[in-house]
Amino acid sequence: MSDSRPDKVPKTQPASAGGPPRPPKKTARDLADDSPREPHIDIPDPVAVGELVSALRQKPATIVADLVDLGVFPSSLRTSVDFELASKVTQKHGLYARRVT
Repeated sequence: MSDSRPDKVPKTQPASAGGPPRPPKKTARDLADDSPREPHIDIPDPVAVGELVSALRQKPATIVADLVDLGVFPSSLRTSVDFELASKVTQKHGLYARRVT
């Protein structure tokens, strides 16, 4: 007795294998080294507290509290702080600051 159904032949390649090859994964050796510290944000010197808030994507009260911890009491978000203070605040949030001229 023979079945009228054909035998199932397993596929040797997945359906996605017919496309073009993927680009090779980049390793640390292959990456261009613009800055030794990543991730970073570019900030001017001096920078307004409001600009720092938007660059760090934090709430204004959080950044003002960080500045108060560093001994600076900004009166508004338009108050400017120097690059050194701004870089300390960015480091506190896991980023490095790069000075923009």
